[in-house]
Amino acid sequence: MSGWYLQQISIEGFRGINNEGAPLVLKFKPEKVNSVSAPNGVGKTSIFDAMIYAITGRIAKLDDLPAAEQGSTYYLNRFHSGGVGTIMLTLSPSGGGNPVMVTIQRDAAGQRTVSASNGADANAILADLNREFVLLDGKTFQDFIDLTPQKRGRSFAGLLGLKRYSALRQGLASLAHTRSFNNHFGVAAKHAEQKAAAVSAQRASANIKEAYKALVGDDYDPAQSEADMLARAHSALSSIPLLKPLCDGRTFEEIDPGSCVDAAKAAEGGEARNKLAAIIRDHSRWTEALATAPSAEDAAELNALSKARDDALELTQGDVFRQLFSVSEAILADAAWQDPTTCPTCDRSGPDCVLDHVRDKLAAFDAVEAASKNLAASWISKGWNQLDDLEKLGVQPEESSLLADAKTNGAKGSLSREQTRTLVEWVKTLADRATAKISELLQAKVELETGLPEKLTAVVEKAEAARRLQANLSDLRSANAKHEEVTNELNHIRQVKEFLDQASGAFATAESNASARRLAAIEPRTKDIFAAIMFSDVVPALKKRAGSEELAISLAEFWTLPDISAQAVLSESYRNAFAISVYLAAAALYGGGAKFLILDDVTSSFDSGHQFHLMNVIKTQFARPGVPDGPQVILLSHDTALEKLFNTNSNEGGWWHQCIQGTARTSVLPQSGAVHKIRDATHNFLDTGNITDAAPRIRQYLEFKLEEVIQKVAIPVPIGVAFNDDKHMAKTLIDAIKDAVNLHQAAGSLVLEPVQVTGLQTSVATIVTNYLSHWATGQTQAFSAPSLKGVMQAIDDFARCFQFEDPPGSGQFRYYRSLSQKV
Repeated sequence: MSGWYLQQISIEGFRGINNEGAPLVLKFKPEKVNSVSAPNGVGKTSIFDAMIYAITGRIAKLDDLPAAEQGSTYYLNRFHSGGVGTIMLTLSPSGGGNPVMVTIQRDAAGQRTVSASNGADANAILADLNREFVLLDGKTFQDFIDLTPQKRGRSFAGLLGLKRYSALRQGLASLAHTRSFNNHFGVAAKHAEQKAAAVSAQRASANIKEAYKALVGDDYDPAQSEADMLARAHSALSSIPLLKPLCDGRTFEEIDPGSCVDAAKAAEGGEARNKLAAIIRDHSRWTEALATAPSAEDAAELNALSKARDDALELTQGDVFRQLFSVSEAILADAAWQDPTTCPTCDRSGPDCVLDHVRDKLAAFDAVEAASKNLAASWISKGWNQLDDLEKLGVQPEESSLLADAKTNGAKGSLSREQTRTLVEWVKTLADRATAKISELLQAKVELETGLPEKLTAVVEKAEAARRLQANLSDLRSANAKHEEVTNELNHIRQVKEFLDQASGAFATAESNASARRLAAIEPRTKDIFAAIMFSDVVPALKKRAGSEELAISLAEFWTLPDISAQAVLSESYRNAFAISVYLAAAALYGGGAKFLILDDVTSSFDSGHQFHLMNVIKTQFARPGVPDGPQVILLSHDTALEKLFNTNSNEGGWWHQCIQGTARTSVLPQSGAVHKIRDATHNFLDTGNITDAAPRIRQYLEFKLEEVIQKVAIPVPIGVAFNDDKHMAKTLIDAIKDAVNLHQAAGSLVLEPVQVTGLQTSVATIVTNYLSHWATGQTQAFSAPSLKGVMQAIDDFARCFQFEDPPGSGQFRYYRSLSQKV
């Protein structure tokens, strides 16, 4: 599909448009410049909001309100009883063909439904229309100037048709962000697991050496194969006649050391033998547990590292705020969070990116993170996480365990200096108890062994050595398997990170280059449009640093000065002109599926002259039909000076103008016949004696009829009249008409009948004497209903003086072509 023009919009029950049972219908001409005028509060902005919701699915100014404001409940008109808002867009294909009607509805629960006629894909069509320059208002232009360079660059990507590429670039950058990436995959935890597995393997290897020597009698050679080690261990046990039956037909690891001890007991018998076996077992358990206790140097290191972490932490707001910032970062970086300037914790918005602020805050925790990593590494490498057996053996019944919480905090590297001091003292107490217990068991063992045969004592010791060898072999294999598993995971994660880094960098370069190419095409067009609006020696410039998302704005020339900050020196009107020029240039060169633009109050900061220049640019250099392949433009405005200009242009073939009026409570209606409704309403007020409401409507009716005469009969007026808006306006228009009539009368070219000239003078006298002289001074209390009815009749008689009956006797009247031509 080549694109879409907006042919018609129908709205009911949405925002400030109630129109229950009778939707507001506005028709637009694809081949013309379209304008819609309305006073403030009538519903013009609601039309704009309806288009925003139809195309994008949300209204940011409502969704971004604080939660307490319940912005989502203001999508629908509060006076509409149906509880459903309906927007229907009639779109005509730019390449020709039947129009497509896309209907968008929203119910009270916020559910959105979309459908289209002729079997078309409504969502695809709306997505095709969703471009940054389709719906533009004054705030958009102001934001473009005030945004940070990065945000402006991202917004600019949408103008260039690169919105999806920019979003993908941001997504890749977010995925490749090191801290977020590591947090998502738990890299720190996996490194801790890897280190813990290595420490466990190291400790198991040391225990294997000790047990092997006790069993075999020789030192363990690390170069020795496991099969050879197991064979020699099996031989050492099976060479003992008492144990041979328990070893034959079994591998070393299938031998039961407990059965071997039982066999020794049975061979010798007696309580002393049982007690010796128990002492040997206990001695082994206490010895192995004590071997896990870190040294005094290790304790000093842990104390120092925890102190360093606390010192770094004191420079931040603490772990609670770190958790807050981390969670906030995850939310803000998520694609579902659409506005990075809104804080997820308080719903407040500001000019700056909250995500950047959160990441700056997190950066303050880098020192804490580094200290935490060092603390966690020491915790694992020195075996502080493997003291369970020591505590189980050494804790007294009335004492509580201190290792459970410490293990969790130690692995995370979050031990405070106070926790560390307490823990070190506790472990030293356990180690002292273990040392004393081992000494006690060793003494008891020696005393028992002196009363027992040496051979059987050696059998029990060999059996216990075999048990230790088996247990530590199993521990070694588990630790090695875990280390390999985690190492493989970390390698895969590293490969993913490398890919994301490369993809993010490559895509960022490609997107930046594409943006730079399109920027180079837009900038000359921007300068031309700006010059045609402002007519001053100010030249705008756009700058984009290679490889960056940032878009800087400046002034290449500021009268005689080069390279000046646009934000520092430009007034509001110049700023808006700068932004409008950029948007119009982008829309002209890189239009998407939408072949139309809707501009809402984009001229409010301009004076009348620059408003005229902007309209002229749109009409002659940008929009259809002045530019045949240009877009369809729809202007929404409440500016009375512009409305007069629109009314003037509506006589030309390239312009289509409409007025609307009404209220949010009742209905908003297009007033193509507004003058007749004003006349009828005024007569109704006068019939009931309501002078207060009738008087200002008479002025409105008078000005409309005067402008109608001027337009229809082609009476020239000074340009200042077209942009004037005060209580003397009607008198000024009457004077302009009288001057034109007098001029043609003096030249002998006046087409009016003598009776019309006389009637004109009579009507003017009534209007001026009975109305304008009082209205100009604000003395509305001087009016009476009958006198004002006379004024209304005089206004109609005044206009009739410039008309003739066509055909004669038909009762139908038309305006003269000019003051000198009948038709």
